[in-house]
Amino acid sequence: NYAALIQQQINEDKQNLREKTVYGIQLTEEKLNDFRDEQIGQLKELMDEATKPNKKFAISKDSDHK
Repeated sequence: NYAALIQQQINEDKQNLREKTVYGIQLTEEKLNDFRDEQIGQLKELMDEATKPNKKFAISKDSDHK
């Protein structure tokens, strides 16, 4: 079960205090070749979102809005 694998890796990470943690499993070229183009695009979008720098934004109070 993939969720159990991720949970195990998180628990091991907490114990080992590793600097850089890699979660999940390695996708082989053979497995990637089995993906449809749409799935590859979704993986790319997920990677882009997951590796985006944190954006900070301010929430200001609108004095005219009640």
